[in-house]
Amino acid sequence: MPDKSEFTAENIVISVLGGIAAALIFAVVTRGGAGGLMLAHLAPLPIMIIALGYGVRYGASAALLATAILSVYPHPVVGMVYAVMVAGPAWLACYAASGAPRGRRDFITSNFPGWAALAPAVVIALTVSLWLIVATLSFGSLDDALNPIRARAFIVLDEMIKENKSLEGKLDPVALSGSVAMAVPAFIASYTVMLHIVNLWIAGRLTLASGLLTRPWPDIAEGFRLPKFVGAVFLSGLALSLFNGPSAAVGYVLVASMGLILSFQGLAVAHARLRDRRNGMIMLAIMYFVVGLLGWPLVLFVLIGLMDLIVDFRSRKTPIPSPGQNSASKPD
Repeated sequence: MPDKSEFTAENIVISVLGGIAAALIFAVVTRGGAGGLMLAHLAPLPIMIIALGYGVRYGASAALLATAILSVYPHPVVGMVYAVMVAGPAWLACYAASGAPRGRRDFITSNFPGWAALAPAVVIALTVSLWLIVATLSFGSLDDALNPIRARAFIVLDEMIKENKSLEGKLDPVALSGSVAMAVPAFIASYTVMLHIVNLWIAGRLTLASGLLTRPWPDIAEGFRLPKFVGAVFLSGLALSLFNGPSAAVGYVLVASMGLILSFQGLAVAHARLRDRRNGMIMLAIMYFVVGLLGWPLVLFVLIGLMDLIVDFRSRKTPIPSPGQNSASKPD
C-alpha cells in the first residue's frame, strides 16, 4: 500500500485525532459495562484506519499518542496493556498488509493476508506467554497467579451445578474451575487475535470505500498463506500442553493463537477450492453457517491449514497473481 506520509497539516491533524479517538475508546472500555464491552471489539479500528488510509507512519503516530494518553490517564499500566495488546499488534498488522515498507523497498511482496494475520498473532501470543512466566515468578506459582480467575469460575460453576440437580455429584467445581483458569489466558490470546484480524478487514473495507486504499483489494482465498514455521510453533504448543504448570499454560496460548490463524488458512483453502465450482457458493454458505453455529468444526480447518503448509492444496489450481507482485514498490 503506497504510503501517503506527506507531512501536511491535514495529515498531522488526522493522525492526532485518530490517536485521541483510539484512546477514548479504550478509556471507555476500562470503565466496564455492556457499552464498554461492545467498544472493546473496535479498539484497534482507529489506528488501523489511519495506517491503511494515510500511511504506516501516521498509524504509528496515532498508536504512540493513544498509548501516551492512556499512560497518563487512567494509569500507566493501562497504557502498557493497550500498547502490547491493541496498539502494537494493530499497527504491525497494517505494516505487514502494506508490504512492510522500508525506504524504497517492500520486504513483503506476496501473501499479504497471511502475514497481516500472523503479525498480531505473534505479538499477542508472546505477550500473554511472557505475562504467564512473570506472574508465576512473582506469585511463586501459576496457581497463585490464577487464583482470582479460579475463584470467580468456581462461584459460577458451583451455582450452575446447584441449579441443575442432575449435575450434582458428577462434576467437581473445584477441578473445573482450575481447568477454566488455565484456559482463560489462551482464550484471551486467541480472541484478541481474532478481533485484530476482523478489525483489519473492516478497516480495509472502509478505506477502500473512501477511496484511500490505493492498492487493489487482495484475493484473500489465494493470498492467505502462512510460513511453515507457524506449524512448528503450533505443534510445539501441543507438546508443551502435555506438561503441568506454566509450560502447559504457554502451550495452550500457542495452540490457541497459532491454531486460530491456521484455521483461517484452512478456510481460505476451502474457499479457493469451492468458489469456482457449480453450487460452490451454496456449499461455502453452508460451511460458514455450520462453523459459526457449532464452533468445533473449526478444528477440522486447523488440520487443513496445517496440512496446506506442506501439501499446498491450492497449487493445483491456476495461480492467481498477488496484486502486490505487479505493483511498484513505493517509499514508506
